[in-house]
Amino acid sequence: MHIILKKHVEELADDYGHSDMDESKQFEIFCNYCLVSRHFFGRFDPLDVTADDDDASIDGVAIVIDGDLVITADDAEAAFTTHKTNLQVDVIVVQAKSGEQFKKIDVANFKLGIEDYLSLEPKLPNGKLNTEAIAILKVVVSNLKKVKNRRPSVYVYYCTTGVYTAAREISAAFAIVEQYVKQTELFYAVTVKPLGRGELLKWYAAITEKNEAKLRVLDYLGMPAMPGIPQSYVALVNARSFVDALLLDEEQNINQSVFEENVRSYLGTENSVNAAIQATLKNPTKKSLFSVLNNGITVVAPELTLTPNTKELHLKNFQIINGCQTSSTLAELRTLLDDAVNVVVRFIESPENDSATDIITATNSQSDIPKEAFFGLRSKAKLVQKYFAAKNQDALPLNRIYFERRQAEYRASGYPATRIFDVKELARCYAAMFLDMPHNSARYVSTIFSVSGPQLFCENDHEAYYYVAALALYKYQNLINGNRIGARNYIKVRWHIIQMFKWICHGTTDTPVANSKKAEAYAAALIETLTSESNEYVRIFEHCQKIVDTVGHPTDDMLKRSRFAADLMGEVQKQLK
Repeated sequence: MHIILKKHVEELADDYGHSDMDESKQFEIFCNYCLVSRHFFGRFDPLDVTADDDDASIDGVAIVIDGDLVITADDAEAAFTTHKTNLQVDVIVVQAKSGEQFKKIDVANFKLGIEDYLSLEPKLPNGKLNTEAIAILKVVVSNLKKVKNRRPSVYVYYCTTGVYTAAREISAAFAIVEQYVKQTELFYAVTVKPLGRGELLKWYAAITEKNEAKLRVLDYLGMPAMPGIPQSYVALVNARSFVDALLLDEEQNINQSVFEENVRSYLGTENSVNAAIQATLKNPTKKSLFSVLNNGITVVAPELTLTPNTKELHLKNFQIINGCQTSSTLAELRTLLDDAVNVVVRFIESPENDSATDIITATNSQSDIPKEAFFGLRSKAKLVQKYFAAKNQDALPLNRIYFERRQAEYRASGYPATRIFDVKELARCYAAMFLDMPHNSARYVSTIFSVSGPQLFCENDHEAYYYVAALALYKYQNLINGNRIGARNYIKVRWHIIQMFKWICHGTTDTPVANSKKAEAYAAALIETLTSESNEYVRIFEHCQKIVDTVGHPTDDMLKRSRFAADLMGEVQKQLK
């Protein structure tokens, strides 16, 4: 394996706690991370989308529904229970060969695996991932009336560690794969892409490095400095220049990562507002009035430099926090953009998180944005993040964890991914451990906000409860990744394990509520146990696993019901008497 690629593969495996796996499996995980990250922009463990060794000729499968990575058929069902009727569905299928050659026989075997998979009734041996992915795809097919374009899109990737030269018979083999997938008529759009190490290195860099852009504005007005905002400008920008500089990647596709801080994703040209933008751009008379007819776009960056004499802006790590609909529509219709089409853009330098958060909240207050998008903006969430930072100052390096309150906040931090908890993951930890709802944490991730939302990040909650809930999951996840105490056999019940941990640690199922004066001391005892050099926490987790054995391992359906959690609590109470 090429030395630079090998370094990145090992780096990612170490990041997610998979360094004990062999090189070929680590390469599969690396490829799945790079490729799924182009379609899903939240945090995920790439092992969750990596196939078992017995999955027929397919090394990775992921299905993204309405911007969420869906892992189970139950989650897919939940995704379609919302009021939305135009959900984007992307299916990602990956084959990763750690050798350097593109071989016709290997591509043919990959096609065989795809044929079997897309039959939805496979005959070849399939492991858990493929079996679940087929069940998810069946749910999608059953809900096509709610799917954008009435069919999902599919992206098929074939990766090696070598260089793809498009030799005649190899390119023909990939053309046959593409032709077959199109002939199934299951998909609205089909992409089949062979990738060598050059493409993989480029895509990995795009995911892990900060984005930068330079843009020349037509004119601008500087605003006075404000607390937390050293400089900001209202600028008139040529629309095509804006699209080319800030929105398109090297392959001329829309770089969706610049919208991570925009709480609502693109709604498509069928949306009434976006349809009106399209109508304006197609009207020769009105297109020149676009800058006064449109509300404009807001861009925030921690670093912003303006050169007055050239009117050139240099942006680092920027995010489009308002104007996703306008930006995406302009990008989709860029062939209609000429020198007459301009757009008003607000450029704001905001090095401080709190200021950026206030701007995001103020500029994204539309009534149809789901409430869960704003949980990370709550004042309590800000205090929780500060609590994590304060604890890390005194913690040993192996005990440091981080709360990523704003999406991709720690992307370029260098922190291992296993130590970072985003808003959704932290909410699941807290709900499992202190709201005693591990069954909800085990369900579709957005369920936690609809079911437990009023109890999350409340003003009087003690921050220590959120911290120790994340720390408990982090410590147990390390045991799972290291395959210690047989923890991998209990990965499905990890939410129930951390719920029981607090009871076993304290010797009682009585738990102070989060706004109690006793909460801090209660959490402190748990933190002490989880970070002690004696590793006492390992024994407690092992005890929790034995309780699961006594009650019996749940089915997938039982896992998401409160009855199983109640049975575990009953067994704990019996053993603690």
